[in-house]
Amino acid sequence: MAETNVPSPPLLWDYTDYRKWLSDTFQARKAAHSWYSYGVLASRAGFKARDFLLRVMRGERNLSSEGAERLAVALELSRKECEYFLALVCYNQAKSDRKREDAWTRVEEALSKVRDVGAPRLLNAVHRQIQSHWHALALRSLLEMRPDPGDCAALGSRLHPPQTAATVRHDIALLERGGLLEKQEDGLWHATEKAIATSPEVGAPAVRQFHRKCLELAAQSLESVPVERRNISGITLGISAQTYDRICQRLQEVREEFSRLADADNEADEVFQLTFAFFPFSQPASEKEAS
Repeated sequence: MAETNVPSPPLLWDYTDYRKWLSDTFQARKAAHSWYSYGVLASRAGFKARDFLLRVMRGERNLSSEGAERLAVALELSRKECEYFLALVCYNQAKSDRKREDAWTRVEEALSKVRDVGAPRLLNAVHRQIQSHWHALALRSLLEMRPDPGDCAALGSRLHPPQTAATVRHDIALLERGGLLEKQEDGLWHATEKAIATSPEVGAPAVRQFHRKCLELAAQSLESVPVERRNISGITLGISAQTYDRICQRLQEVREEFSRLADADNEADEVFQLTFAFFPFSQPASEKEAS
């Protein structure tokens, strides 16, 4: 009798979206057992509606804490897998950045207890930490311009606002773990060509935190940085949705142009942050008001 090709069950540790893992796990079990169904899994987890878990996988419904625990038991997850799964449910369903950050701490704690997590998954978590710290990204840019033996106090004093030697030491270790810095034979720390790579559901909260901090630093620079060393300006516009899209596209083109200018600058010796903030001052007009 010919052996049937059955897909291997997906590893929970490779996922940061519990809905995607749940869907892939269901498909793998369905391929291995023809009798397996959404109704069977829902019944084992104590859900009355046979299609409830299908709707969860599609993002139409959420799991309660109790429901997530029952589902973990029905899926026969180990203690560590259960801890990670429950943390992912909280993270993916969080309604605010604060709750999302708290849930991500639980995700990292659960992940740290597992030995067989693949390198790409760990790298994703490291890069997320880097993205959320402006000083780590600024430090990498400094070392990209001028490699350094690792004088953490001196490097910290070059950042604005200045950072402690301990913070710089931590950032260097984090950047090295992420493959973004390396100590070469000359004894100096060099920035690598490697780019930061995180999945959207992991990277987006960190990017929001980075932008939030940059906007705070921009506001502080009004008092802490001489006017000849900063450029802060703005314009208030009355526009349509179509013009908004056109301006966003133009901003993307400008960012790319500025990146090319920086790449071609062979005399770069300082790090600047350019942050665009384009947001509404009013609500869109209703259809009645527009007519």
